[in-house]
Amino acid sequence: MVLLKHINNHTIITQSEATQLIAYLTDPQVDIEDKVDVLTRFTKKEIKQEELTYIANGLIQTMYPKQPTYEGSICVCGTGGDKSNSFNISTTVSFVVASAGVPVIKHGNRSITSHSGSTDLLKELDIRTTKVSDVPLQIERRGLAFINAMESYPIMKHIQPVRKMIPMPTIFNIIGPLINPFKLTYQVMGVYDPSRLHMITQTLRDLGRRRAIVIHGANGMDEATLSGDNEIYELNEKGNITHYYINAKDYGLKVADNTALQGGSPIDNKQITLDILSGRDTSCKRDVVVLNAALALYVSEKVATIASGIGLAQYLIDSGRAMKQFLQIRGDSCDNIK
Repeated sequence: MVLLKHINNHTIITQSEATQLIAYLTDPQVDIEDKVDVLTRFTKKEIKQEELTYIANGLIQTMYPKQPTYEGSICVCGTGGDKSNSFNISTTVSFVVASAGVPVIKHGNRSITSHSGSTDLLKELDIRTTKVSDVPLQIERRGLAFINAMESYPIMKHIQPVRKMIPMPTIFNIIGPLINPFKLTYQVMGVYDPSRLHMITQTLRDLGRRRAIVIHGANGMDEATLSGDNEIYELNEKGNITHYYINAKDYGLKVADNTALQGGSPIDNKQITLDILSGRDTSCKRDVVVLNAALALYVSEKVATIASGIGLAQYLIDSGRAMKQFLQIRGDSCDNIK
């Protein structure tokens, strides 16, 4: 087919061909071995920025021809694929950011490249995910909604087995955080591959984000870390993109190797999250949550600077507001809201 020829020749595919690729990978009649071959070839080619936008738009339009909007909303998430086995940093951050009054619509999945994905942790925390149609009411009542990617994009059930058969991060590690069902106002997105930071920031602009931060953590993580200079591309409200680095030590946070941020099973990560939110854990694990929450608070225009975000994130934990946010949402869902 023409699409495969273009992939083999490293030709930029069109929006129409991106839609064809999605249809091919999600077609239950296509043999999984053939899907693995095509997805592997596409992942290995030099993916251009336009293609990233085309595939993201193609997936969104397949499920949400009229994409819903929630003004002021943010998602904090990473691509995965960094093999760091860190605890669920972005999920923990979501409670902190939501406790500041920022509407958080967290789009997550079960583990594919780590021990514990976002929805794995939520299950242990006894927090139910929210249906896309119920998100506005959930945000109105609780300020925070978790969406299961496999529920919001059921067509992905045909792609997930393919991804698991490929021993490397695929294009869908990058695409996943881009296709939140809601047209977000803000986003913080961690990326395992620093060579793709700029193109992802451009794609977030194409998708209508007002402000965004795309980050590659020091020493290879898809979160801001405490071990050195974190590389950032920032999209501002004027559509301009700036490039800079931040270091946790410049904000008075503990310096720590990435290995100190490792988690374990969903049960292990549950305890880490609860210890941080309750204030019991004052280690580097808390500091990495504070740093990433500060970025989200800054990009969502809750504070004017990252430094101010550090102070606010610390206050939200120390005052008990972050833990209160967790307790408010625990076990709640719009299925129970009248």
